[in-house]
Amino acid sequence: MAEGGTGEDWTREQVETCVNAYIEHLKLDLQKRPFNKAQLYRDLAPQIGRSESSVEFKFQNISAVLNEIGREWITGLAPLGNFQQLLANVVEEHIRNDEMLDVPLPRLAVEDLAAFYVEAPPERATINKDLPDYMQELVRKFDPVERDMRNRQLGEAGEEMVFEYEKRFLTGCDRADLAKEVKWVSKEEGDGAGYDILSFDPRGEKRFIEVKTTIGGNKTPFFVSRNEHRFAASNTENFCLFRVFNFRKDPRAFELKGPLERFLRLSTETYRADFQA
Repeated sequence: MAEGGTGEDWTREQVETCVNAYIEHLKLDLQKRPFNKAQLYRDLAPQIGRSESSVEFKFQNISAVLNEIGREWITGLAPLGNFQQLLANVVEEHIRNDEMLDVPLPRLAVEDLAAFYVEAPPERATINKDLPDYMQELVRKFDPVERDMRNRQLGEAGEEMVFEYEKRFLTGCDRADLAKEVKWVSKEEGDGAGYDILSFDPRGEKRFIEVKTTIGGNKTPFFVSRNEHRFAASNTENFCLFRVFNFRKDPRAFELKGPLERFLRLSTETYRADFQA
């Protein structure tokens, strides 16, 4: 794929130079340390023989690869598709070998809750997106669904944020009485209830909240257990799925209320195995 002003394909050396620079600055971004993106493009362009705009587009391509595998990308560099397989290969090598990208989860602080907000859910896609085979394989290797599900620290941190958010919200609605009744069910009673948090709306109606948390973006897929799905289907008026995303960088969330099928494409991914005839 020819990009930039040269009319020639990007070489491995050019791609590696860009990915190296991107990953180093992604670490700064994750640590909330500012840097000048325009200056970075000016510095890189003569090194690789490409224009500054070409470097910026390549950085957005890198964001696209990271987004597909549910990883953070540099703030302000929105994912841009249509990239070489070579780019995906080089990004994979860096993610696999660079432990520095595993920045610890932030501790919950008052300022986090002040900045935390709930936005509208993403629109359901009307056209199926067919990834090329090499990207499908990369997504399988770095499966964000499996990663997030196995990260209990991440799950608990997201639940804690929503638990505190609900209490803060009710208190702000002059319902401190209800705020005192909000319960972190999964922590106190375990995961079998079909939801994580018992809360209320300002009128006093119960809200059964299931929390799903990811370090990835708002469209990162996630698991829904059979028990969660059954509970959601039988409590459509009061059930709410709270999707927390961008957790390590800039935690935000959206809510899905009512039948999950209204918003999500649900597919069977696991099997129950036993030795009975």
